[in-house]
Amino acid sequence: MMSRPTTIAFVSALCLGTTSAAAQDAPKKNLEISGTAGFAQTSGNASAVSTNFGNKLKYTAKGWILNEDLSFFYGEANDKVNANFWNGGLRAERQIVPRLGVFFATRFDRNVLQGIASRFEEGFGLDAKLIVEKRTQLSLQLGASAFQQQLTPGSTASIKRSYPAARAGLDFKHLLSDAAFVQQTAEWLPNLSDTESYLLNTESALVAPISKRLSVKLSYVVRYNSTPPVRNGVSLKTTDTFFSSGLTLSY
Repeated sequence: MMSRPTTIAFVSALCLGTTSAAAQDAPKKNLEISGTAGFAQTSGNASAVSTNFGNKLKYTAKGWILNEDLSFFYGEANDKVNANFWNGGLRAERQIVPRLGVFFATRFDRNVLQGIASRFEEGFGLDAKLIVEKRTQLSLQLGASAFQQQLTPGSTASIKRSYPAARAGLDFKHLLSDAAFVQQTAEWLPNLSDTESYLLNTESALVAPISKRLSVKLSYVVRYNSTPPVRNGVSLKTTDTFFSSGLTLSY
């Protein structure tokens, strides 16, 4: 997904939301929305195009927090697709005691080059806030999930297409200033019906503000599958990585 020198880049983002309060003592927003998009093209001795898009939504009402996120990466090099990845989900969470809450989530992802035409996940668990400070937050999630996946034509897998999994996740965020921050997320999903199989997903992100609502975002995503499918007799690679840069507009 990374483009070489002589790249012409155009990055745009669109999003709608409620107006944020300027004063620190203003009430919290019920709805927060952000969108990120990027585009790069290389021509000449090599021809490559890459696109990335993402959005996040957070809505708070009656003690519940609803989160939505979506990310998309697509790339071509010399008229051959070298990236085609979708990942999106919904998550509802509610605090039950101080620093401890419950969550319910569902996700969808598609990674054609790793042989996954579609993969659905439904999960639930507990979310513990280990660090809650003005500039630093760290949370731990433990729970369980159910997966259903369909493979691309010509692909086969040693694991069942529907299986239960355990879940362990970490979410770390540190504010560098009032608007700039770094964030690291990770999730480990061991297959309970095949103990040698597991998924490991991480994302490292850096967001730096340009103006009150506009920021530059750099993101590096790692998707690891310990038992990837086999396509046309060839074992696919266990790890896919996606690096993206773009502008983020937030409300």
